[in-house]
Amino acid sequence: MKKLRKPEIKTNDSFTWLLRNWELTGIKLLHPYKFLNLLHIVFSWILIVLSPISMGTVIFNTMGDTSMTVTLTSFQASLNALLLPFRTLVITINFKRLRSVEQIFENLDQFYVREEERLEIKNCEKTCRRLFFTIFILYNIYGVSTWLVTLFAHNRDMFWLLFIDWIPYQPLRHCLHFLSEVVMIHFLLQASVSSDTFPAIYIRALRTHIKLLTGRVSRLGTNSVFNDEQNFRELVACISSHQQILQVADIVGSIFSLTIFLQLAFGAAILCVCMLNIFIFADTMHKVTTIVYYLVVLMQTVPSCYQASMLEADCAKLPHAIFHCNWLDMDKRFRKLIIYFLHHTQTEITFTGVKLFRINLSTNLSVRNIISELPNSRLHCTHS
Repeated sequence: MKKLRKPEIKTNDSFTWLLRNWELTGIKLLHPYKFLNLLHIVFSWILIVLSPISMGTVIFNTMGDTSMTVTLTSFQASLNALLLPFRTLVITINFKRLRSVEQIFENLDQFYVREEERLEIKNCEKTCRRLFFTIFILYNIYGVSTWLVTLFAHNRDMFWLLFIDWIPYQPLRHCLHFLSEVVMIHFLLQASVSSDTFPAIYIRALRTHIKLLTGRVSRLGTNSVFNDEQNFRELVACISSHQQILQVADIVGSIFSLTIFLQLAFGAAILCVCMLNIFIFADTMHKVTTIVYYLVVLMQTVPSCYQASMLEADCAKLPHAIFHCNWLDMDKRFRKLIIYFLHHTQTEITFTGVKLFRINLSTNLSVRNIISELPNSRLHCTHS
């Protein structure tokens, strides 16, 4: 076999912005381990852990003094904030396992030196970068709309801030409270960006290597320069690559299995509150904020479910590529091994939410359809 050279671009480049965001939000330790870097991590975790408590305190203390519209708007946001510390904790605990797949991807990259293969890896990096910044922009649009409504509609505070709320001078207290809320909102949204995008980004990287492996398999036995031993070694290398892809899928899937399950469950509850607010209580300004928030909630699970569905479709192409390769002209040892390979690629790579349901677009749409039927059911019961 010819000596393999390292591609110019790596699959791990797809995770660059994800890792930078984890550094910003305190999940990944900053090097060197200086006092200010450690203080940044402590401060970040204080904001993440105390945010649901702070929002819940405000809702509980002012529930009787505010309108139902404002209460529901705060409540729908607090449900998401309640889930954020847990998702962040799951990523932090499994961070070393998540980083371990980078070495596997680096080993897989060594086999792809063709121009079209390097282009496929580059397209993966571009797609992951676009996905990250699309969700980043959408989340921050919601953040801006939230504090603009608070600023111009003179609504009550979203967070209970211990030391700031003790300031006796009211104008200074309101000013500091508003600025602190703006910082907290965008920081929590930034933490949500990485928590919501990492499953889709890692699945997209898996899709890329399934496609590249399919191309390698389809060329088995077509190189006239190779003898039987070299063709057999090429087949063994393809099987090894497939096993490494399965290893990455197991690691990544075990990490986001519980988080996506809870996101779908909490998403159903959040959408119920959003639709109740839009159709019954909210005024025009709060309707706009709630609709933008609805889109944010959709973006928490739709990209991951879409990528999981596309991965299933890509995996279905691999057995076809094995069957249509030039195995008829190979020796008996090659044909026996390729039957084994064909058998083990019949099962698609799928992800499940705590082993209760498959994570894909079908599941995601099923949850949305159930929620969307609630207003119609309510109207039907009213007419009855």
